[in-house]
Amino acid sequence: MTWSIENSGSTDAYFTWPNGSTYMYNDPLFYSGVTIKSTEENKRYHPIMDSSGECLCSGNASIDFKEKIEPGEKVAYWSMFSVPSDVDTITLEIPGFDPIEDIPIS
Repeated sequence: MTWSIENSGSTDAYFTWPNGSTYMYNDPLFYSGVTIKSTEENKRYHPIMDSSGECLCSGNASIDFKEKIEPGEKVAYWSMFSVPSDVDTITLEIPGFDPIEDIPIS
């Protein structure tokens, strides 16, 4: 999943790390709190963890990481999920933001 944060306001916005504590990822500064939920099953999915316990998702070490997002600026991030092949749409949930519903999986 590729997702982005855009500052459509007129002043600087600050985006802190939406990390999660559901799974014990090695690095708490990854975007492990960003989850998806299947529309059909109402089942939540967390980012994939690799064999070293790292979240397969953007984090503060990303070259594109920005804590301060200026007016009109848009910053892209990513999170990797594994969902069943029969799931057609998902809802993206980013802590501190409204859910983004009915995103088709392609």
